[in-house]
Amino acid sequence: MRLLTSLACLALTGGAALAQTAPARPNNPAVAGVIQSFDGKTLALKEADGTVVSGTLASNVTITLNAKRTLADIKPGDFVASGGTRGPDGKIRANEIRIFSGVRGEGQFPMAKPDQVMTNATVAAMMTNATVKSVDGKGGAPVIKLTFHGAGEPGAANCTGRASDAAAGAGKGCVGETEFEVPADTPVVAQLPGDVSMLKVGAKVSVNAVQAADGTASLVRVTVVE
Repeated sequence: MRLLTSLACLALTGGAALAQTAPARPNNPAVAGVIQSFDGKTLALKEADGTVVSGTLASNVTITLNAKRTLADIKPGDFVASGGTRGPDGKIRANEIRIFSGVRGEGQFPMAKPDQVMTNATVAAMMTNATVKSVDGKGGAPVIKLTFHGAGEPGAANCTGRASDAAAGAGKGCVGETEFEVPADTPVVAQLPGDVSMLKVGAKVSVNAVQAADGTASLVRVTVVE
């Protein structure tokens, strides 16, 4: 068994949607796996390659649950975060959608990989192109229209970027609009509050940690995946 080292950037499996709202730290991914043991303080999990890692819950640990949802659960007024890919036609196609209970970290901005875009925004409308048939008979993909506060001043044209004043709430800068298509296989989850009772053997989790002064790993975020 090995100790988790400094892990701070939230991966999509553990809350990536709002990763850019956290303080920047080294590019270490979250660790995902299945809980092997938990004694109320130290959590051990097995990664996909069979490696078992462990860490101690921080006193201020955040525990969340990623609950499965469908596109039908998304409605106007919801705040969502989505990593997407911009195609050659300029359209963004969602890779994942997360539904949050409140507004935070608004904006639309590039991710690390080329053509990857992160959108943290409020749903303005749902539009389905099901009546538009292609030559092969398939209906068009559903489209989500969103609004967000961006990096520019109020009233700025072509509003993009991340609202610097909105790390933990709604922004006050320019208002941008965007939309993205949602392919049929796009995962949709709701991020809900969790607690230590969810940290059971066999549960799928993603964890983020920082290295404590004594060199041990302190888990600051644990996401239970439904």
